[in-house]
Amino acid sequence: MIEDVRRVAAGVRPSARQVAWQRQELTAFVHFGPNTFSGLEWGTGVDDPAIFDPSALDCSQWVSTLVSAGFKSMILTAKHHDGFCLWPSKFLSHTVAASPCSGDVVAELSTACQAGGLGFGVYLSPADLYQEKAPGGYYGNGSPAVASRIGPFEYVVDDYNRFYLNQLHELLTSYGPIAEVWLDGANPTSSAQTYAYEAWFDLIRRLAPDAVIAIGGPDVRWVGNEDGFARETEWSVVPFANGQPVAAATEREVAGPAQLAEADELRWYPAEVGVSIRPGWFYHAAEDTAVKSVPELLDIYRKSVGRNAVLLLNIPPDQRGLFADPDVEALTGFGAAVRAYYEGSVQLPGTVNVLDLREDITSGQQVESFAVDALIDDEWTEIAAGTTIGHRRLLTIAPRHVTATRVRVLSSRTDTTVSLALHYDPLLPTN
Repeated sequence: MIEDVRRVAAGVRPSARQVAWQRQELTAFVHFGPNTFSGLEWGTGVDDPAIFDPSALDCSQWVSTLVSAGFKSMILTAKHHDGFCLWPSKFLSHTVAASPCSGDVVAELSTACQAGGLGFGVYLSPADLYQEKAPGGYYGNGSPAVASRIGPFEYVVDDYNRFYLNQLHELLTSYGPIAEVWLDGANPTSSAQTYAYEAWFDLIRRLAPDAVIAIGGPDVRWVGNEDGFARETEWSVVPFANGQPVAAATEREVAGPAQLAEADELRWYPAEVGVSIRPGWFYHAAEDTAVKSVPELLDIYRKSVGRNAVLLLNIPPDQRGLFADPDVEALTGFGAAVRAYYEGSVQLPGTVNVLDLREDITSGQQVESFAVDALIDDEWTEIAAGTTIGHRRLLTIAPRHVTATRVRVLSSRTDTTVSLALHYDPLLPTN
């Protein structure tokens, strides 16, 4: 039985949008809104829009910083759980238009991303405290599902899902190419509200067919933590049963033999690793001294990008509407280190301490276990071993002076080709 499932798994392939997404490797998250000024992480839903008042908003500064650090796209919290919208939505008044800023942050960032060659994505929180608490709010109001016109499309939905679809339609038709739509699963509300996911996904596919739908969607899954690491064995081929993943996102293993045995369906469902450059997701001045260092960021890089995932690194703008100096300094150093230590390959003979293995994921993910040998003092010596590879696997070793290397695929679902590059990272701890 398990051999039959392995053969099926060998044939699962990513969509073109999933391949393009994975090859980005580095994506930025930008949490910005009333919480930036209130000091909260989750807003109340009834925060006065007047609190949102960035004194020197400059989205081009965000973009230029990220481009220089090697990021390929960014995702803005267009609406967080508090329900405040960073664009002047015509479907409610609780937006940036009611604040002293009175501009359109989504438009400014979309324009800056296009000018800088950076992909642009939007976070639209399904949970909405404003729509739960404000008079006449839609969230959890018990309304019936009725035929509803959303642009040229029709869906049978209740009040809140109609509101949400209308906001999706605004974002996806007014703000240029959208690379990723991010649906957070967190929910601080106390009301019962069913989400019309299939209608949401259908609208996104119609309006932004190249965008991946992440976390709450069908293209990209949450890795299961907010600490910056993927599993050492991270499969992109994930087992489903009755339309749901067999294992919860937080489980130690989500796609091993035990989970495969329970599957009635297999899907290409890669992992995204979200983590903040600071302890919090929104800017707090008290955290200016707690920004992650370059060695910490490189460790996260190796354990996310280097474990077959995409790194979604959050950088929150400050109350000026700029990335703060400590964050810019860390990002600049991180980007320079990635370029210097993780691009290209050490020419042999030479000293290496990072092994960089890759599969061509357009042909699926096949390797179940492997070993790497090095020719050292005219003898072949095993210097590392691992399980999955996928898009990319980065393994650290003690510094070794080697003459040649080879990869041995010990177990694979089907024949595959593995490439190996060699790096030396002087910032790696030596103990």
